[in-house]
Amino acid sequence: MDGSLRVTEQGEMIRFKFGVPEIAERNMELYTSATLEATLNPHAQPKDEWRALMTQLSATGLKHYREVVRHDPQFVAYFRAATPEQELAKLPLGSRPAKRKADGGVESLRAIPGFLPGPRSV
Repeated sequence: MDGSLRVTEQGEMIRFKFGVPEIAERNMELYTSATLEATLNPHAQPKDEWRALMTQLSATGLKHYREVVRHDPQFVAYFRAATPEQELAKLPLGSRPAKRKADGGVESLRAIPGFLPGPRSV
C-alpha cells in the first residue's frame, strides 16, 4: 500500500458515493481507514505452497468454466432462460448496448447491461 490512496469508481457510482457531502465524507473515511489499516497492519505474506495450490485450483476452475461457457452449445439458451438478460436488453438503461450480436455464443452477451437509476433525459 505504501500509504497511498487511489480510488477508481464506475461513472454511474460517482454520483451516489460523492454527490452528497455527508456521504462523500463517509466514503473517503472508509477509503482512508482501509488504507491506514493495510499500511500499519499488513497481512502476512502467503506461503509458496498456498500460491501453488491456488494456481492449480485457478487453472482447474478456469478449464471447467470455459468448457461450460464456451463449448457447451446449450449454455447461451440456458443463460437466457435462467436470467432476465433479454428483458434487461430492451430497457433504456446505460450507455452501451446490452448485447453485441443478435446471434452467437457467449460473446454476444454483455456482462451486465448498464444501469443509471434516477431521473435522466433521453
